Amino acid sequence: MSTRSDERSGCPDPAATHTDAEFVAALQRLKAWSGRSYRDIQSHAQRAGHHLPYSTAAGMLKRQTLPRGETVTAFVRGCGLDEQAAAAWSAARKRLDMGVPPEQEPEQEPEPDSDRPRPRRRWRAAAVAAAATMAAALVIATNVHQTETEDIVVQSDVPAQHVRVLD
Repeated sequence: MSTRSDERSGCPDPAATHTDAEFVAALQRLKAWSGRSYRDIQSHAQRAGHHLPYSTAAGMLKRQTLPRGETVTAFVRGCGLDEQAAAAWSAARKRLDMGVPPEQEPEQEPEPDSDRPRPRRRWRAAAVAAAATMAAALVIATNVHQTETEDIVVQSDVPAQHVRVLD
């Protein structure tokens, strides 16, 4: 007798996803493929050694953003797939989180004007780099201004005497 994890025909392929929304849609198809309710997924995940409240499973399928890695693993196991399949889902999630496109077949050529949205993470990295550059420029400009108007303290026998140096 074969189990559900052995019968993989019709099971969605996470490696084919290109965006966070496509990944979540594939998780939705996985739930439909499994035929399990959220409570069944919760109990099967628990039997596989994972903690996944049914409300968390339901909530992650209503969003368009990537769920946490451990949540994906628990969900996939709760849907009846084995550790190897869970690792494939986790790898696809990690790839999307890092903004790396899926590997394409050799016969496929990338489209020059793709309508596919670019991952948000690239914009986030560019925004952080721009903010860091502006912060560094501000620090440099502030230090240059301070060195032009700084008082110089001269040590002498008279206490607390300051001399201002003019250029």
